Amino acid sequence: MVEMDFYIILMTVIGVLLLIKFMSRERKKVPPNPPGIPLLGNINTLRKETMLSTMRKLHKQYGDLFSINIINQHLIFVGGYKTTYELLVKKGDVLGDRPNFLTKQLLRNAGVFSTSGPLWKEHRTFCLTSLRSLGFNKGNLQTRIIEEIEYFLAEVENTHGQPFDIQDLVSKSIANVISALVFGKRFELSDPTSAELCLLLNAIFQSTVFHSPIFIFPFLKHLPGDLFGSKKLMKKVNRIFDIICKVLDEHRSTFDENNIRDFIDCYLKEQKKKNEAYKEHTFSDEQLLSTLVEFFSAGLETTSTAIKWGIVYLMHNQEIQKRMRKEIENTVASGRLPTLEDKPKLPYCQAVCYEVLRLGNVSPTTSPHALKHDVTLNGFVIPKEAFLFIDLDSINMDPKIFPDPFSFKPERFLSEDGKVTGTEKICAFSMGRRVCLGESVAKMELFLFMTSLIQRFEIHNEAGKPLPSLKGNFGLTYTPQSLAASYKKIF
Repeated sequence: MVEMDFYIILMTVIGVLLLIKFMSRERKKVPPNPPGIPLLGNINTLRKETMLSTMRKLHKQYGDLFSINIINQHLIFVGGYKTTYELLVKKGDVLGDRPNFLTKQLLRNAGVFSTSGPLWKEHRTFCLTSLRSLGFNKGNLQTRIIEEIEYFLAEVENTHGQPFDIQDLVSKSIANVISALVFGKRFELSDPTSAELCLLLNAIFQSTVFHSPIFIFPFLKHLPGDLFGSKKLMKKVNRIFDIICKVLDEHRSTFDENNIRDFIDCYLKEQKKKNEAYKEHTFSDEQLLSTLVEFFSAGLETTSTAIKWGIVYLMHNQEIQKRMRKEIENTVASGRLPTLEDKPKLPYCQAVCYEVLRLGNVSPTTSPHALKHDVTLNGFVIPKEAFLFIDLDSINMDPKIFPDPFSFKPERFLSEDGKVTGTEKICAFSMGRRVCLGESVAKMELFLFMTSLIQRFEIHNEAGKPLPSLKGNFGLTYTPQSLAASYKKIF
């Protein structure tokens, strides 16, 4: 008994000494952080409900760089256009592997989004090359989008001006555009598989798990129970993998390498080629499945959320809605939908879409990056072991770049002679090597959906009800709280 007590005391002393050594190791001049709780640090600083306002206050207090210290793990936030450009573009080669964060594990450490290095480079290049080889250039992709818009508008018309929340319909429609890219087909808007997929993805992106300690300490998932909700979240993610896997298996059974229909066929053809030439390669079934899940999760959520914010801001700004419609009426022949060919003659509509991307703030921060080695930036050291977040909100809401940033002002992107200008400073898709893979597709979808909807319908809030809130819900993305509106058909 005495020996046991001595052993416990000895181990406690050793543990305390190791902790003191760990906490007193050489301190680098990292970006400043707000006061915190001893040992736990700033664990309560970034709460889901107040995260945006807190980040803005910290940038105002500390500048472009600040840190959040959670149990001695540095979370470094980089903001401001100049500083972000310096890091992601001029010093872009210092970005290393993705850190071991929760999302990486949810995506099974595969795909493109959560990987880095040679695997990331090889598969990102393959994705871009494959989509181009399928003929999904501006013209062919536009045909697919407009086809989906026609189904979308028909569903809106079927409401006969009665108020409804359009969010599910927007999500299903954008999911169908992605489905056309990867599966070579669309789902009926009433299809239960598509509905479940959209429901699961929306729930995942709004989960509180991503604002809890388990996001940066995923080993906490092994604790008994489900304190942070990660196990419940994992079930949803696994269900998405099951849905995509079933569609993939059905698709594989009809694969013909002489008749390439879509992205999956491109991948299966490349996989067959690699199997014949190499004993080991990265074109595995697991890599394909994770890539498909990424296509849907990233492509669906960001674009559909931007469209939803566009509707919210137009409900709040009826004069802007009318001006868009007038420009469309003066440019687009009656009876047909707007196209990309009309875009140069629709500068105000373009400006509205750019302002939606800026103020809609779909992704206020990026997922975490890691560094190959310590980096000096603005006189501070960003340690190699830190979690590095790019604060896109600090750029899009910078009053020095965008005066009166909290107001919806499309004219900020128009010159005196009515030309679109100043859009290069918007940072909705990040920048540098990790710029969003689907940026061009997202912008195309936003423009075509918004102009087509405004061409055909007047959008108003429900009679006697307040306008939808301009304050969103913060999960992995920033989304509107609700979107009940009536759509009055014009012609």
